[in-house]
Amino acid sequence: MDWKETVTSVSDKVFPGLSRKVDNLVYGNEVMSNLPLQMSLYFNVIFAPFWLTILILYLKHTFACFSEIYKFIIITIITTIVLIELLRLYLGYKGNLEDKIPELVGFWMLSLLLQLPLQGLLLFNPNFKLHVFEVIVQSIMFLMLCIQLIFSYRALKFTAAQQATYFRIMKLKSDVSIQERYRVNKK
Repeated sequence: MDWKETVTSVSDKVFPGLSRKVDNLVYGNEVMSNLPLQMSLYFNVIFAPFWLTILILYLKHTFACFSEIYKFIIITIITTIVLIELLRLYLGYKGNLEDKIPELVGFWMLSLLLQLPLQGLLLFNPNFKLHVFEVIVQSIMFLMLCIQLIFSYRALKFTAAQQATYFRIMKLKSDVSIQERYRVNKK
């Protein structure tokens, strides 16, 4: 396998759908993903293994210092954060790159309602006794999460407006009404 094929293969894994041919001549077929959100997601995917490694080393170093209740709480929080992070990044990539509103909404809601409070608790709770290096790494993750919240909200607004315009144009151009064409329970 030569270098070009390797880069293309890796790019297809990181940015799915990039190599597919899209007919850009027809209005409404362009994919209008949000570049700042995509860059933030990309850096988050790259940074997450380092963050997780630092977090595991921190736990290994300081786990014996915690009381039983804090041991349970910190293990629960970190496990939940890691699982949500995997799902959140997948939904963010899929929703942003393919202009899919349900995936973007899922990404935004997971980020806002679950990940932000848990990351904040891990960063700002003084009882977890984070050292300077752990605070820096956790602050970077928290900052990326805040940036992703802002840009995903903007991407959601733009994608919803674009899709509404697309469906209005479809309704004007077609003889069949949109409700009949996309009815869930067809008889």
